[in-house]
Amino acid sequence: MLLSLTLLLFVPASAQREDQKQLELADGYYKRGEFQKALLTYQKLYEAQPYSYTYIYKMVDTYRQLEQYDKALKILEQKIIKNRNPLMLVEIGYNYQLTDSINKAEELFEEAISSIEKNPNYVYGVGQRFEKHSLLPQAIKTYKKATVFLPEKNFSIQLARIYGDMGEVKNMFSSYLDYVAHKPSTLNNIKRNLSQFVSESRDTENNKSLRFLLLKKIQLSPDTYWYELLSWLYVQEKQYKKSFVQEKALYRRNPESLDRIIDLAITAEDNKDIETATDIFSYILQTSQERDVLLLAHQSLLEIEAKSATKKQLDKIKESYLSLFVDYGKLGSTLSLQLSYGQFLAFKMNKPKEASDFLKQSYKLDISPFQEGLVKLRLADILVLQEKFNEALILHTNKNKP
Repeated sequence: MLLSLTLLLFVPASAQREDQKQLELADGYYKRGEFQKALLTYQKLYEAQPYSYTYIYKMVDTYRQLEQYDKALKILEQKIIKNRNPLMLVEIGYNYQLTDSINKAEELFEEAISSIEKNPNYVYGVGQRFEKHSLLPQAIKTYKKATVFLPEKNFSIQLARIYGDMGEVKNMFSSYLDYVAHKPSTLNNIKRNLSQFVSESRDTENNKSLRFLLLKKIQLSPDTYWYELLSWLYVQEKQYKKSFVQEKALYRRNPESLDRIIDLAITAEDNKDIETATDIFSYILQTSQERDVLLLAHQSLLEIEAKSATKKQLDKIKESYLSLFVDYGKLGSTLSLQLSYGQFLAFKMNKPKEASDFLKQSYKLDISPFQEGLVKLRLADILVLQEKFNEALILHTNKNKP
């Protein structure tokens, strides 16, 4: 009795594994163009599971590859006798389209789309069948019709994908923005999708279209995600000053963190927009009350100023560094500022010994192993500047403090 029960439990799993093996075999035949062999295997699988749409679709597709459209049609019509399943209507319509019976095809497509009125949940299957056969206008019509009968659902992401495939970029942008309004948490994913269609040139049609849609959205409904998307678009175009305007508007609405503005300042500086980077770091100094943020802004402004400073200005910058150490101290928390000052002394004021002596004092602070590594790297750079290559190498390999 126990053995029989075990066999009953084991056989279905075993049969399922065998079916999967046969399906993989048939798919392999299909991919290699051995359609007759694939068809025979699909037929055997279908005979064992006559209610499996997977096997129906695969048999029909294989018959089409063999240009045996009448046999494909016969299988589909057998399935639709008792129930005019809209997915089968799409398949039959596509079969007629392949044989140039366009009017019959269009009638069946319309019937499949209309079926959504009675059962809106068919939208996913019908839309996917249309998409599979590149019947994109019909897929769009399907999703738009479903929007009326399933108002709680949103099909903007499906529509955006289809419009993108059709090259209708403006409609694609509009659908993506509709989806952001429906589900703001997807904003970063939508940015990745949009990034494939915009460029650094603000004068391209795509950039102009997206900018127009975003400005219109802000006028109609000034939600934060529209400002964020417009700021993002300006960054793609390297218009950092305009992005800064949007980021300030965002910060005024939600003054919790300056992280986005800090990132923008760093991006502007990395892309050589020094004027905008300076404006942003100055704004951060005026706005923030956080010690670490203020230190970052002070340090960044001094480093920017040092890049094009005259001899007289360099002396003034040095005084500014020393003044900051008076205000904030020479602690582990100001190590970044100390490293910046060491770099400034060695490479801008040409005082490598003074820089080395200063950084050796930084090394004596209560700092983490990671911070110690940063000091050693900076000291090694200064030794290389002095052409003391052996000492620099020793500093890299020595675990003890210099």
